[in-house]
This record gives sequence, structure tokens and C-alpha cells, in this order.
Amino acid sequence: MSKHLLFSSPASSAVSSAVSSVASSVASSPASSAAFLPAFLRPFFPNFLPAFCLIAMIAVFPACSKIGAGAGDHSIKISSYSPISIHGGDTLIVYGQNLPTDLSSYSVTLNGKPFIVIASSPDSIEAIVPKMAGSGNATVTVGSTSYTGPFLTYVYVATVTTIAGTGQVGTNSGPALSSSFNCPWGITADANGDLYIADCYNRLLRKYTASVASVSTIPIPETVSFYSPYNIALDRVTHNLYVTDFNLHLLKVNSNSNMTLIYNDSMPNAGIALGPDGFLYMSNNTYGTIIRLDTNGNNRSLFGSNIITPRNIIFDKSGNLYVGAYGIYKITPADVMSEVVLDAQFKGWEIAMDTIGNIYEADHFNNNLRLIEASTGNIYTIAGSGTAADIDGIGLNASFNGPQGLTIDDNGVLYLTTYNYDTGGGNEIRKITVQ
Repeated sequence: MSKHLLFSSPASSAVSSAVSSVASSVASSPASSAAFLPAFLRPFFPNFLPAFCLIAMIAVFPACSKIGAGAGDHSIKISSYSPISIHGGDTLIVYGQNLPTDLSSYSVTLNGKPFIVIASSPDSIEAIVPKMAGSGNATVTVGSTSYTGPFLTYVYVATVTTIAGTGQVGTNSGPALSSSFNCPWGITADANGDLYIADCYNRLLRKYTASVASVSTIPIPETVSFYSPYNIALDRVTHNLYVTDFNLHLLKVNSNSNMTLIYNDSMPNAGIALGPDGFLYMSNNTYGTIIRLDTNGNNRSLFGSNIITPRNIIFDKSGNLYVGAYGIYKITPADVMSEVVLDAQFKGWEIAMDTIGNIYEADHFNNNLRLIEASTGNIYTIAGSGTAADIDGIGLNASFNGPQGLTIDDNGVLYLTTYNYDTGGGNEIRKITVQ
């Protein structure tokens, strides 16, 4: 709002003009205050000028009191923000009155994330929106006083690229974009960006080496009683892998590719994750349970139950377990379970979570990637047109051919496997950066 609109009005300008006109007439005809009237009216209105001036003063003084109040009011006011749909790197302009011009006087935050204030004047502040700020009400703090602004909607931009797989069924290793898979499912990331993939129908484990963009094969010997690899977890300290087969088994693979069955019990075992406590957590899709066991398959205990079709398991930075199922469930370290959300439109199996707490869903049958925003609980489709095809692109201009396995690395980059059970297509590893 322009401060000039606060200190003038059409009415006060008109009255001021009238008073000036009267004053000019009096100056030119000082002999009689009734000289402004026709002769036949003057006997009836001998005091016309004083009365007129009184009326004019009554009209003018209220306008003058507004001017005085506006001029004397030096309190800081925040009136509006622009734009209200934002993205990381955008410039947010905060409009107001009596704003300090010293940049160090301010802090602007959204969901606890600080903006970079780059300019200020008495009636506006300019600040750079931080990446992944999320939606919510921005807060401007001046000194010890905070001002909460209107709701801002953060617009997520997801860029999708293919990093491995030709789309054809096969077992080719070598350069990643010339490699081939047959129903890649579970996927997990190492600290250096390398990926480990459960190549389900090939009954193989595959490694994507990020530094050289190549794919190699870790074969599962026929002598090992193990079916098709389904989900996969990595111990980053020992570099042991733990693999389920959606059947009876849990396979331990050490860094030398030596393999040991450490679980051979009730089926079907689906999700597997290594918890921050050093124990493994494994979901049983039919029984609706999660069991806790050590890395040799011993010391087993029930950790969660009455979960409808639990699949993959993840942990947040506070050590809480989340499981993708019919709904998404959270289990605290004290074994207290609650349903976080039921996304009725989600038709897939796997989830991932970033350090902010946003949850991502690989929506297999809708061929897209969905985001459940931590700050609001709002659900957005951030990538995928719905077309069953692996096409690179940004946002809804990209597409997936049956997204299923999903993981996230330490930099917040998502990796997703694809397979189309109707056509045998997909068979690619996709990379998604979200900002």
C-alpha cells in the first residue's frame, strides 16, 4: 500500500480548494463579510462569512486529524506479500509501512527456514526464498517483534532423468544407459551415491557405480535357497546387504558377495531396513506385522502388528519407523503406532522421506510421483503425466512406466525403479531431483 494514499483524500482536497477561494474573495473585498451574497439577501445573512468559515473548518479539521494521525504513527506495519506462490530462489517482496532500512534489522523465515534479505526501504523488503521451504505463513521479525504474513504456497519442481537401463529386458552390465534389467524392484543408496538394486525376475543383485555411471552384477548362486530378490537394505558401516524375496527368506550378502540365509520362516517377507539401533526390521505382507531381529537373524521380536499389507520400511532422523502399506504408519522407538496418512489416490507400494519430513510415494498404477508435504499435510503430484512410459522431463511433462522401488540419498535425490506388469516395459532406473 502506498503511504501517499494514507495522507490525502478527494474530499479534503475539495474543501481546501473552497477555503482558498473564500479567502481570496475576502482579501479582495474586505469591507463586508456579506459581500459574497446578492443585495436582497444580505439583510438576512449579515454574518454569512463567519458561518461559512465555521462550516468549512468543521469539514476540514477531521481531514487534518487523519493527516496528523498518519504522520505521527511510526509503528511498523506489514500489509501484503508478493508473490504468494513461491519456489526456491524466487524473490519475495514484503510490503508495509515504516520499515527499517537496515538489512541487519530483519529476519524472514518460513517453516524455520531463513530467507536471505537483499534489500529494504521504508515500504518494502526483498528476500530470497530458500529451497524446499515448504508452504505456510512466512514470519518477518524486526528486533524482538514478529509479524505473521499470509499463507504462501511452495511450488515443488521435480526434474526426472534416466540413469540406467535401456527399457529392454536383459542382464547387460557395463555403461549404465546400455545396461538392462528385468523387473528391478527394491533400491537403496550408499553415502557416495552408489545404488544397489534388486533385479527381481533376473534373480540378480545389481550395483550402479555413480562415479563412472556403470552397472555391475552380483549373482545369487543356485545353491542358495532364495527366490526372486524383492527389497534391499544396506549397512553403510559393514557394507552388508540384506535382501528379502517376498517369500520365506532373508539373505545377508557381505562386502565380498558371500551369501548367508539368516531367516527362513513365515512368508511373504517384503520390506527390510536397518534401524539406527543396529537391528533389522522386516515386514510381513500377509500377517501385517513387522519383526525386529539382529543382523544375524537372531533375537527376534514383534515390533508392529495389525498393519494392512505392509511393504517397504524407512526411518526418519529421529529414529521413528515408517512403513508403506494401505496407508502410511509410524512406529516410535517405544513401539507406539499411529497412522500418519491415508492417501486414497495412492496406488503403489513404496515410500521415501527427506530430512524435512516430506514423504514421497511411488504411485505404480497412476504412473507418477506424489509428495505429502510435512508442513501442511497437503498432497501433490510432483512428477509424471500418468502416461505409462519412461520419459525424462520436468514435473508433469515427465512420465514413468510403472514406478515401484523408491529410495532417497543423503542429498535428497530420489531414485526410482520402473516395471510395467502388463507390457514387460519399464526396466529403468530414474533419478528425481526436487527443489
